[in-house]
Formats: sequence, C-alpha cells, structure tokens
Amino acid sequence: MFNKGQKPNFAATTMSFVAYRDMDRAVRAVLDNFPEAPCLPILSRGIKHMLEGIPCLVFDRERRQVLIDLSADREHELLEFYERYEAQDLDHFAVTPKTAPGFYAVLEKLKERRPSELKWVAFQMAGPVLLADVIKTLDGNPAFHNETLRDMLTKAISMKCRWLEKKIKEELPGVEVIAGLPETTLVNFTSAGGTGTREDIIKAINGGFEGLRCLTWVHCCANIDWTLLTESSTDVINFDAYQHADKIALYSEDFRTFLERGGMLAWGIVPVTDELIEKESVESLVERFQEGIGLLVDKGIDEDLLVSSSWVMPCCDTIMMTPENCDIAYRMTREISQIMRARYGFDT
Repeated sequence: MFNKGQKPNFAATTMSFVAYRDMDRAVRAVLDNFPEAPCLPILSRGIKHMLEGIPCLVFDRERRQVLIDLSADREHELLEFYERYEAQDLDHFAVTPKTAPGFYAVLEKLKERRPSELKWVAFQMAGPVLLADVIKTLDGNPAFHNETLRDMLTKAISMKCRWLEKKIKEELPGVEVIAGLPETTLVNFTSAGGTGTREDIIKAINGGFEGLRCLTWVHCCANIDWTLLTESSTDVINFDAYQHADKIALYSEDFRTFLERGGMLAWGIVPVTDELIEKESVESLVERFQEGIGLLVDKGIDEDLLVSSSWVMPCCDTIMMTPENCDIAYRMTREISQIMRARYGFDT
C-alpha cells in the first residue's frame, strides 16, 4: 500500500471517461475543475488504449466484442508476450496518441502551464477482473475463467500502468501519479449466481498494480462484498456514495482497518445521469455527503482520520451525460470539495 504521499483532505478529481467529444473542451473542463488532481481524459467508450500490446486478440465488429484466440497458430504471440514481460519491455505496452489522444493533450497542457495547485495526475485503465470479464474466449466465456488468460491480462494491465506511471513522471517531475483500475463487474462474481473465488479476484486486483510506485485506485459503483477491496492492496476505494453510503457503513470495521493502515476513500457523491443531476444542488449533495460521513463515524471510525483520507468525485464516469450536464457535475464536485475543506479546516 502506498504510504508516502499527501492526504487528500477532500481533494476533487474525476474518472477518465468524459462526456465531451471536443478535445479542447474536455481538456479545459478537467483542468479548470480539477487543477489539483486532473485525470487524463478518454473521449469515447472504446478500450483500444487498453489493448495495445495484448496478444491473440480477435475483433468481432458485428457483435462488438473483443475475443481472444488461443489456437495453436497464435501460440507464438503468447510466448512473445511473456518474453517481453520477463524482459520488462514497458515500451511494448505503451499507450499511444492514436488510441488515447486525451492523455497526451492534458499532459502537454500541464507541461506548458503547470497549475500551482497540481499535486496528482490520474489515469485510468480497466481492472484485470473487469478486462478479463469483458474479453471473451472464442466460445463466448469470460477470459477470467481461463487461468492462463487471466494471468496474461493481469500482467498486461500491470505493464501498461507501469509505462503510464513512468511517462507521467518523466513529463511532470515531482507529481504524484494515481493509477485507477475500475472493477465495475465485481458484482457479477459476488452475486448468488456469480463465479470466481475470493482468492482469484483479490490476486488479480493486486496483480494489476504489481510493480507500481504510485497511488493505486479501484472504482466500483455497484454494491459488492467490499472486503474484496479492503483486503486488496489498493490505496483508494472509490464508491458510489450517492447511492451506497449506507451499504459501506455495514462494513465499518473493515473500512476502519483499511483507513488505519493508510487507505483512503473516494466518495462518488455527485450523480452522473442527466435526470438526477437536474434534481440536485451543491447544498443537497453536501448534506448527503455529511450524512454518509456521519454513518461511518457513528460506527466507530475516527472522524479526523476519515475526513483527511477522503476524496470528492462524481459517482462514476460522465460519458453518458450531455456535455452541459457534465459541466454541472464537475462544477458541483469542485464546489463540494471547497465547502468540505472549509468546514473541516483544510482550506487554511
């Protein structure tokens, strides 16, 4: 667990998938609202930037699926992958400007004019469990259930994260990096009909962060068995506090242990649907936020530790919102951060 960095003290940031399709607007929105901890934005729902360097892929455009082919005539690709992994060939797993132009656009802007507030830069891939759930074998089963494929995809994500951490630190010396690996399908594995052992899931989550020297971050917006994350090596657990703060409180003892060993919570307090954002105000969300904090404090979590270890975020990515409502969500997130910092004495 990362234990060298600064406490967030209600710092604001967001997830990478954004509602904007105009690059300049996306970069401006991220830097204007999150100058302390900007994310590197992704302007589409595509995952190509996550796939560069991964072998044996098949793209089924008709069904809009990514498949993986382990047939004998492609075995050499898998062997080459492991050779590059063993050689620590990070450049083979680079994220290129073609697949992630938003990453490069924000980095360039930060290099041109580095905000005085800048402390962190966040990037987002897919968690190994999520990626291996989305990518299927040729017979349609999630790659997660194939031990070889699960291992390969976990190592690929780790290498891509290591390359990005290195890239950001080279471009912006002194900045802390946040590696975000969302695991939005964990509910599939922990539901009554789900599959996958605790050991497999936690091992994969930890494996995605292997070799990193930065802050690590897992987002899950569903209500899950939260011990899958509190018992993992992640530094930050990002949850949908708009809907699930009361569910988190049921795991108060696990979260207390997590926080006491240096963990942090990212409260996704701002809704990311057009319908809900239009019903809320900064004031109503601050009240909801305060209630969530109260639930954990009432369960015995030290308030000073909790608030100093808390981030402020939208509850998920904003890609399904209109750009106009995304502007509102980002403004609300920034203003909630400012209010909470003032309330708890972090703005001095």
